Amino acid sequence: MKNSYHIKKFSTGILASYLIVLLFPILLFSQETKERTFNVLNYEINLDLYNCFIKPYPRSYSANELITFRAEKNIEEIRLNAENTSLIIDSVSRSGKSFTHSGNILTINLDRNYDSSEVSEVRIYFRHKDIIDSSFIVRDGIAYTDCEPIGARKWFPCNDVPSDKALTEINANVPAGVVFAATGYLADSAVSNDTLKYKWISTKPVATYLIAFAGKKNYNLDVTEWVRESDNEKIQLRYYWQRGETVYNLNNVKKKVPEMLDLFSKLYCEYPFEKLAFATTNRDFQWGGMENQTLITLCPDCWLEDLACHELAHQWFGDLITPYSWSDIWLNEGFATYNEALWEEYNNGYSAYKKAVQKEVSRYMKFNPGREIYNPQWSSDVPVDSLLFNESLIYSKASCIIHQLRYILGDSVFFNSLNLYMNNPEFVYGNITTKSFVDFISSVSNQDLTWYFEEWLTHPNHPVYQNNYKTERSGNGKWKLTYTVNQIQQNTTFFRMPIELKIVFADGSNEIVKANNTYNLQMFTFEFDKEPVRVSFDPNDQIVLKEVVR
Repeated sequence: MKNSYHIKKFSTGILASYLIVLLFPILLFSQETKERTFNVLNYEINLDLYNCFIKPYPRSYSANELITFRAEKNIEEIRLNAENTSLIIDSVSRSGKSFTHSGNILTINLDRNYDSSEVSEVRIYFRHKDIIDSSFIVRDGIAYTDCEPIGARKWFPCNDVPSDKALTEINANVPAGVVFAATGYLADSAVSNDTLKYKWISTKPVATYLIAFAGKKNYNLDVTEWVRESDNEKIQLRYYWQRGETVYNLNNVKKKVPEMLDLFSKLYCEYPFEKLAFATTNRDFQWGGMENQTLITLCPDCWLEDLACHELAHQWFGDLITPYSWSDIWLNEGFATYNEALWEEYNNGYSAYKKAVQKEVSRYMKFNPGREIYNPQWSSDVPVDSLLFNESLIYSKASCIIHQLRYILGDSVFFNSLNLYMNNPEFVYGNITTKSFVDFISSVSNQDLTWYFEEWLTHPNHPVYQNNYKTERSGNGKWKLTYTVNQIQQNTTFFRMPIELKIVFADGSNEIVKANNTYNLQMFTFEFDKEPVRVSFDPNDQIVLKEVVR
């Protein structure tokens, strides 16, 4: 997800959680341990959306879904998320015997006790109310969904947590003339009288917040293909656009997307899904773009190259490997934002990459709310969007943390580690916690990086350096340089980092030396054959998240 137009406002109501992180570091990178009683394997969702495309464009529809689930322990019921203000549950069948729907929870009593590992099905008949709920959006002949973080429960009953991914089948009845897209590949479309019936199937697991559809009367649709190198599979690229949008920008995105697919497939792993689609929405869409699996939605006329790059990168970082809980959202948005900079590097070189990184530094510095990125409480209590998707932290600062990781590891180890990450069967088409990510990157890079992620993710702000140095002659005719690293920031931790110093000598030559700054007021001594006259700290600006006081 990317907000292209404004920085979300920050609320100071998280002071208590901030203190918890400072006072109880044992909670850092916590693993969600809530016991799961069942696992959804498949959602077959059948929607009658016909009237939503006919004036006066109601937001109500009737539907049913078949949920295939596996018991994870002995159970007599399953509990699903279903927003009471949006959904009316009419009945249940198959292994569902009876139900209650209260407090946004649909409890389905099963027809018997199911043992652990048994697989069964429940069918749910339900309706969506004619209300505005921000997740199912209808206006003037367009209808679409927008679910992140917990909006899926507003348009179909589901186990609405990112850690329970499932296969999907979406069947929709719409008026003839409506172009309709959804997650997965188009398995069928058939006309019966004045009704067009679509079937979209995802053969890859999807998190509920990434399940989506979009339909519109007279959508323009352009279809091209990209050939996946590993199996020569022709992947459909589908662009749903609207009259009046800027065709020049659309054509530029259509030209660049195959190149982006080539780049990210080379860096990480080849594009992992059945198709790739982009669809513009309307003025009710609150974001710049949303990375729904195989169906990226964009704000109207938002055919922007950097936006397309961001959402496409999410198909790897977020869709292929999905955060286990919302505590881990920085992995989604940080890497998607970072890949915008990599796209700049691919096209225009390293200086363009650093310029893109510096743009994120500036955004962070300007809007820094002074809190940590990683909050373990979010694994169970999902905060409001303005906290969860704080742009200066979850997007900008997180992407800069990834840049600094590249600096620490070096290009070869950095990109090799990410390639191994994206090809690890433990994670692909599944989930990742921050702890698991840190442990994995530490393992494949052959160095413990817990210190790095702990300081940058679980503490607020950044280092403020006020360093000093002195030079003096050595007794053996050499020159000695003593350099003291002094961090003076308040209300946060000391930031251990490898540092670089550029030494300029009296004869005009220069040399870069490296050191590992592990504690404050650490003194480093260097000896040279010639006189040092000037020292520059971090001359290549690799520690981008910093201030330097002269």
